[in-house]
Amino acid sequence: MRSIVVVFGLLASFIFAEEPVSETKPEFVWPIQGLDLPALITSTFGESRKDHFHNGLDISSVLQPVKSMSQGFILYSRYAEDDPFEEERGSGNIVWVAHKSGYVSGYYHLGGTRNETVRTGKQISAGDTIGISGNTGHSTGGHLHFVLGKDYGKTLLDPLAYLPAVEDTMPPQIANLFIHVGENFTNLNDGDNINVSKAFPLTVSIIDGGVKNSQRRGVKDVKFLFNGEAYKQANFSSLRFEEGKWKTKEGHSFDDLFFKDRYLVGILNLKAGENTIKVQTKDFSGKESERSFSINITRISGGN
Repeated sequence: MRSIVVVFGLLASFIFAEEPVSETKPEFVWPIQGLDLPALITSTFGESRKDHFHNGLDISSVLQPVKSMSQGFILYSRYAEDDPFEEERGSGNIVWVAHKSGYVSGYYHLGGTRNETVRTGKQISAGDTIGISGNTGHSTGGHLHFVLGKDYGKTLLDPLAYLPAVEDTMPPQIANLFIHVGENFTNLNDGDNINVSKAFPLTVSIIDGGVKNSQRRGVKDVKFLFNGEAYKQANFSSLRFEEGKWKTKEGHSFDDLFFKDRYLVGILNLKAGENTIKVQTKDFSGKESERSFSINITRISGGN
């Protein structure tokens, strides 16, 4: 995601000089239209990607027209044809659009060749076709990776909070709690008795479906309470690039929030006797879930 900051850092000084950032949220349109969108969202903003946050929204589609989400102009585009001797980049064919409201939008993994009207500085309207969805770059299947940002790309936003709403009838599902020891992990059930020698990472699986479990909508908030006290809280509405890392508004980096592709509750010093871990979460449609785990520590041997 650092490349986003580089692109806008180079161009911001002259492209946005006359474009004040508005605090008013404009009306945006979906970049893929005419399909069953609720079923096509496969990955959401802020998810774990092994060692980094997923910085956008994935919409499953192949060779479908890709639309500009709002009025603006072409900020940047790159296709393989621009330099056929250069190794294909992870983003594949890509177009970035600057919008008058101060927002910027990115369209990754585009297929085909560049539309000749898509050139830097070209004015476009909301809903104008800027390319077709494809499978270029680091992509394992045809889809559009869609990114929304502000502040010249230094702040990234969850597109689902800005695009027209899609149907969401399911609250987030809080699944299993795990304790990790080295490369191994064990599922902890409510009421389990365990022995520990020191503090180990505890993680939890949280998935937010749409109308079906197989669909994705994404988690907006998570909060962890340890033995009745708030331990950690994070909001995934936006990410900002600070001190060389992408962080939530609370200042949490990826490593603060994820471990082994699961949400990191923390590296907790469990006390002898009963310990309670409560997980609270909310999605962007406002649906909430809560689950408590009671873990009984029968013996703490050595360590800290």
